[in-house]
Amino acid sequence: MKSKVVGTVLSLSLALSAFTVYHSESVVHAESLSSIKKKQQENAKKAKDSKSKLEANKESQASLETEITRIDKLSSDTDAKIEKKQADIKQTKTEIATLKEEIAVVQKRIDKRDKLLKERVNSMYESGGAVSYLEVVLGSKDFGDFLDRVLALNMIAEQDRELLEEQKKDKELLEDKMASVETKLSNLQKAMKDLQVLKEQLKAQMAEKDRLMASLQKEQGHLEAEMHKIENEAEILKSQEEAFKREQERARQQEAARRSSGGGSSSSAPVIGNGMIIKPAAGAITSPFGNRSSGMHEGIDIAQGGTVPIYAAADGTVIRAEYSSSYGNVVYISHSIAGQQWTTVYAHMSGTPLVSTGQSVSKGTKLGNMGNTGRSHGQHLHFELHKGPWNAGKTNAVNPAAYW
Repeated sequence: MKSKVVGTVLSLSLALSAFTVYHSESVVHAESLSSIKKKQQENAKKAKDSKSKLEANKESQASLETEITRIDKLSSDTDAKIEKKQADIKQTKTEIATLKEEIAVVQKRIDKRDKLLKERVNSMYESGGAVSYLEVVLGSKDFGDFLDRVLALNMIAEQDRELLEEQKKDKELLEDKMASVETKLSNLQKAMKDLQVLKEQLKAQMAEKDRLMASLQKEQGHLEAEMHKIENEAEILKSQEEAFKREQERARQQEAARRSSGGGSSSSAPVIGNGMIIKPAAGAITSPFGNRSSGMHEGIDIAQGGTVPIYAAADGTVIRAEYSSSYGNVVYISHSIAGQQWTTVYAHMSGTPLVSTGQSVSKGTKLGNMGNTGRSHGQHLHFELHKGPWNAGKTNAVNPAAYW
């Protein structure tokens, strides 16, 4: 009877212990999932903000492109006007050359008329300054001849008057043409100067617009890279959530199998050191966990020459197996160890990983070989251990060397 009571008490104690462990692990798992959900919400907000910035950037580019098109058209129109003014100036200079030739001809006529008038004046001076009617009468043969001589004198006087008027008109015409052409040339040269100033202003505006466009395009590149990074992080978080649920179920089944086999429950306290994880690859630690000149190093670098296999540090479920511009060929694994979620990262593998997303792996499963892919300088394994889910800020990263 006493032995039955002892057995019953022992069974109840074991059951209570198992329930306590299971409840504790469930709480930890719920906290881990909550942490992932929180990171997903933060990631979604970052994605929304980046998308808004990217849209604003593209709107600015579109507006600037319209302005560049306007300036470009104005510049082309200005070039056409400059070309037209150059042609007008050339034509005006040709007109000036032609006018100079005409002026030379007019000047010759004026000189000839001046000479003729001077000769007549001299002739009149030599004859006493005037031709008297008495001389005309005395020199006439008859009255008819007298009339002819008087008429001839009047005609000569009229011709002299007309010559003087024509000379005056020729001079006025010369002065008017010269003034008109000089004004035209001056206006053309001023217009040309104004157009050249406008052209220089347009060139300066275009250079500034081009500079702004280059700046916006550079910003667009950064924003698109940031969007890609955020989208990749979102995919990792989603895969991590799914992998963690699978890992949680795997751990639950293992725990149930232990209990059903009479092995009792596993300890809820994680084993620190002495084999909680294994060192994932052979080689020397060339860069430890912690701060260095380039910033915080959230993992450790293990390096060795030749073909060096990389192994899973503990049982778990593959979150992602992919290529990343920074990590190169990389594998993320979710682990549930004594109720605590852990995440390991294996970066810079030489080729496509040997495991795939969602695959269950055991401690020591080969994941690939050490390499130099991604943002890497020389063959090595960059290995990270996160106490909890992975996140882009790597706030859960711990020193892996303290856990093997």
